[in-house]
Amino acid sequence: MAKTFNPMATALSAIENASTVPIEADEVLRLLRGGQGAGSHLRALFGDVGLSTLLQIAIAHGIDDATLAQAYRQAASIHAAANPELDEFVAEMEGARNAAGAHVV
Repeated sequence: MAKTFNPMATALSAIENASTVPIEADEVLRLLRGGQGAGSHLRALFGDVGLSTLLQIAIAHGIDDATLAQAYRQAASIHAAANPELDEFVAEMEGARNAAGAHVV
């Protein structure tokens, strides 16, 4: 039997490995939408889970790029979440908005 990649299971596993506080899939979605929650969850989600995995979860659940970028910025500023891939993603989002003359996220 072939195994399939499950992005949400990957995110849950990363968080469960880093925190003693239980987490469910709906909480992961709240973290991705708002960047607020348990600091250990946010640091693990945004620090240990790759950008492509986070994007797959976001797409599957209707979370747009701007919302994901804002959630990461919030988690980074409040809980010291850090991920070079997400830093670059946010910078690209801001650059595109600035080039279009829109307000920065």
